[in-house]
Amino acid sequence: MTHITNQHLQFVEKAKNAFQDNPVLETYRNHPQNEMIALRMGADRDCVHVFELGDEVANFVQQMDPQPGPRKEVREFAHVMELMLASNNHKGHWKNEHWEYLKRKLSKNYHALVTELLKEDHDKYEITQRCTNIANFAMMISDNYGGGKLK
Repeated sequence: MTHITNQHLQFVEKAKNAFQDNPVLETYRNHPQNEMIALRMGADRDCVHVFELGDEVANFVQQMDPQPGPRKEVREFAHVMELMLASNNHKGHWKNEHWEYLKRKLSKNYHALVTELLKEDHDKYEITQRCTNIANFAMMISDNYGGGKLK
């Protein structure tokens, strides 16, 4: 059995930060030394399993926020949401916006979405844009006024 040292704990911290910064990263190595390897593990993908030169050091459980791995459709939609937010960075952050203003913007996009859906030959790009705007304004309201994560 390997004794856990400060070097191991420092490596776990570096691996944890790398996994937190990149939710799709599954393996972390301490280049250029290559003395240790960390694997993201656990049902919630919140554990760091460390190996040293092929020998297991320890499985550090619940080191990160759980990440259930969203569905492909959710990941793709979230990517479009982020692109839309980034294209509007020049407008400033939503933190100072009142919920009534955000609700009006959400409602405007909702009505435009319904109008587009009622057309016989609707524009798929317009539908995606309106849905993205609705989701972003809902996210802003949640960010400013919501109570955090759902249980």
